[in-house]
Amino acid sequence: MKQWLKPLLSLLAVTAISVALLFGMDAVTRTVIEKQEMQAVHKAFSGVISGDTWEAVDTAGESDIKAAYRVLDKDGSLLGYAVTVSVKGYGGEMQVHTALSPDASRFLGLRVGDNQETQGYGSRVTEEAFYSQFNSLAAPASLDGYTGLENGTGSGGSSSAAAMQDGSYRAEQAEYVQGYQYFVEITVEGGRITAVNWDALKEGSDRTKKQESEAGEYVMTEDGPLWHEQAKTMEEALIDAQDPAALVYDADTGKTDAYTGVSVDVSEFVSLASEALASAGAQGSGDESGGRVENAATGSGEVDGVTGATVSSKAVVKAANRAYEFAAALAGGSR
Repeated sequence: MKQWLKPLLSLLAVTAISVALLFGMDAVTRTVIEKQEMQAVHKAFSGVISGDTWEAVDTAGESDIKAAYRVLDKDGSLLGYAVTVSVKGYGGEMQVHTALSPDASRFLGLRVGDNQETQGYGSRVTEEAFYSQFNSLAAPASLDGYTGLENGTGSGGSSSAAAMQDGSYRAEQAEYVQGYQYFVEITVEGGRITAVNWDALKEGSDRTKKQESEAGEYVMTEDGPLWHEQAKTMEEALIDAQDPAALVYDADTGKTDAYTGVSVDVSEFVSLASEALASAGAQGSGDESGGRVENAATGSGEVDGVTGATVSSKAVVKAANRAYEFAAALAGGSR
């Protein structure tokens, strides 16, 4: 054998062994990582759903669905679906882990994971008093008529909007407050809100607050949108949402940071809009005792929000229903 061939063969042997070791180490590393990831998943869904096999489901194209699994028992029978959804809360993104029955008709349970909600307020959605409402709850969930589902199937509005009858509806305050009597007028065409007018009568005048603002006679601040401009923003928000209950604001202050430029108290607008649409047949039935019930208008299970944390509570409901929507597609074979 030629002298130069022996070193070459030795080098090739060493190289082959090194590559094999690297591939082996990489496989071991992947196995360890996958095991750690599944341990994290099991921890997130602890007390909600458990099974012998967790089959990962493809979530490509679903930016808010962070992970989804079919959960099976030792015999391979489907126990349900486990879905993690990322949703915007009051303080930022929150992770909501939701489990649903094999036919996706009911929630098995829910837990709120990583979040940035305000301590003592929004953070209370992580407490058992709130999340236990989802145990065996009919899907989708509803909070004061809000589901977070657009026309009952997507994100944004409420399925209760489908019950609206065409017509013009109006609701107004019973008396003047600080010189103004607010009212909301809503037009429904084809079962959808097509026009909204939020304004106020001025006491002792034939002019409205919107007319005053447009004429520069009512000025709240030297900079920032005027009152009539903020009113228009909220009118458009309601048309987009198709449901007053879907509008985002702090129930304690009436303020919102969800709509650019809006600094006024919007709670009365939401209240009057809801009152106006009540006669349009858009409001669901609740349980006066505050218990968990089946909502006759939406076909969903009613839950109570955390006092002082409406935004956080609605975010969880939206995430839960997004998980329901995804699981229902799996159960129906459309995914």
